Amino acid sequence: MNDTEQRLEFLLRRFNVRLVETGALTPRMNACWHPLTRTIYARHGLDPITRVCAVAHELGHAYHNHDCSTPDNEREADEWAANQLLDDGLVEEAAWECDSEPVAMAAELGVTVHLLRTWERLYRVGRTRHVSACGLSLS
Repeated sequence: MNDTEQRLEFLLRRFNVRLVETGALTPRMNACWHPLTRTIYARHGLDPITRVCAVAHELGHAYHNHDCSTPDNEREADEWAANQLLDDGLVEEAAWECDSEPVAMAAELGVTVHLLRTWERLYRVGRTRHVSACGLSLS
């Protein structure tokens, strides 16, 4: 289990959310949040990166107590997921190692390009988690 997957497992436990892999979701839906049962259903067979990002996004719905899908709710869930899986130290290191190429950076970080671009948008407006040189979260 990589660092991103470990972070996801920690968040599932922290928010007391159950994760169920299912073949019942359509190919257009990677995962969905069911607030009444505090369950995230993830489509069986997702690649690991898509799975992590989809589940983190659904945890964003749990965090914000969303009970329906709206454009604002989807944006909030994306932003929450990006801030949980990434921080400035990780992204800076990936940018250095990957010559700031977004596809390579996303692969290095274990996230989708969409999630990385979401984090970058938040970074530009000062809404990201900051980590000190010793790895302590400062926000």
